Parts: sequence; structure tokens; C-alpha cells
Amino acid sequence: MNATGFFTESRQHRLPHPAVSVRIILTTHAALLKAFELLRTDPPNGFNLATAKEDEITRQLHGLLEDRLLATKEVEGFNRRRIKNVVRAPEISNYDGTHPAKKPDLVLFLLNREHLSTRSSQDGIFAECKPVDNDHSIGAHYCDRGIVRFIQGDYAWAMQDGMLIAYVRGDRTIGKTLTPALIANTRHEALGSPTPPIAVGSSITLQGIGSLHSTTHKRSFDWPDGQGQACKILLYHSWHFCS
Repeated sequence: MNATGFFTESRQHRLPHPAVSVRIILTTHAALLKAFELLRTDPPNGFNLATAKEDEITRQLHGLLEDRLLATKEVEGFNRRRIKNVVRAPEISNYDGTHPAKKPDLVLFLLNREHLSTRSSQDGIFAECKPVDNDHSIGAHYCDRGIVRFIQGDYAWAMQDGMLIAYVRGDRTIGKTLTPALIANTRHEALGSPTPPIAVGSSITLQGIGSLHSTTHKRSFDWPDGQGQACKILLYHSWHFCS
């Protein structure tokens, strides 16, 4: 990709894109909860959530979200009137076009937002999936190879929000595991000086929804065409036990 062409084209688009509504985020989290429930109670032949590797779980999640849950009424509000489609590992440019083939694990592209002067290829819920278990530490994997990608403008650079999906094994929780990693002196600044995780959705009633948390982070890059430093990003943390 030619970087100059990238910048020139981006002038007609608003930065940042309008925030994704909390209701859509909560509905997406509810769809993830349903997908994990199906993987536990009615898994595909040969699939075992307790032993499956990261890519295997992500592949199954993608199939359930895109091929089943968007088409049915199993999760209220999760449909193609809000979500255009769910794509696994699409090749998408970073913030300045120098890395044109970044591959976030899942992107839920949003529907009917073109009138908001958004760049369609960058308008969605960008989700990075990470195992959190004995072999994948919260700091080196979830933070340094997950959260950081949002901070440095690899993923969701035009957005105000993004999502981390954790495949959790053992007794790890957001409070006991994620919070200490975020405040550690060795990485707090690199993670954009994040706020402590807070629960999301306490004032919004959606049946069957579990605990979702969010953190806010400063970002370390400038938007194209001299539009200033990127705004903070709100990251949602959707954790699912796979033991």
C-alpha cells in the first residue's frame, strides 16, 4: 500500500469514528456467552473446549457468530441489522498504512454507519482473542501481545473502542489476574496508563448476560494527515472459562 495514497484517501473520513453503543457491545458479549455455552454443551465432533488450542477455539467462535447467531434469534439484538458480518483474521492496515496486513482475530463490521463519514474497512468491533492459562501469562501474552496492539495503532485505530476475548483456564479472574498486570510498574505506561477494570452494564438489563469489564487507555500514535494525537481507547474485556 502506498502511504501517501492512504493519507490522501483518509481526509474525507471522520476521526475518531463514533463510539459503538454500549448496548451493541453488551449484545456482542451476550452472543459470545451463548457461543461458549454451545461449545460446552453441543460441541462439534472432535472438539473439546477444555483442551482446544487458541486457533481452534477462535475458528469455532467465528463459525457460531457468523453462520448461526447472526441469523437466528437466540441472542436478542444480535442480528444483521446492527452487525454486517463477522470476519476472522481479515487483512487490515494499521494507522499509517506502513503495515497493510495486520490480522485481528475477529472483526464484527458494523452496519449502516456510512452516513457518519466512517471508513467502512475500519469500522467495527475489533476483537483480539487470547488464552489466559498456565502456558500463556497475562502479562506477556494478554497485555504485551494483545492490549498493546490497540495502544500502538495496529487494531481499531480509527475507533474509540475495542475488545479482548480471553480463553481462561484455572481460577484466573479479571480482579485477581488482569488488574495486577495493568498496574505493574514494568508495563503500566506501555499499556497506555490504563484505568482499573470496571464492570459494564449494571444499569442495562439484558437477560443472561455475564460480567463484562472495561478499561481506558492512552494511545501512542498520531492520526494521519496531521489530525492530532489519537484519542484514548475504551477496551472491553470479555472473559470465558474454558476448563
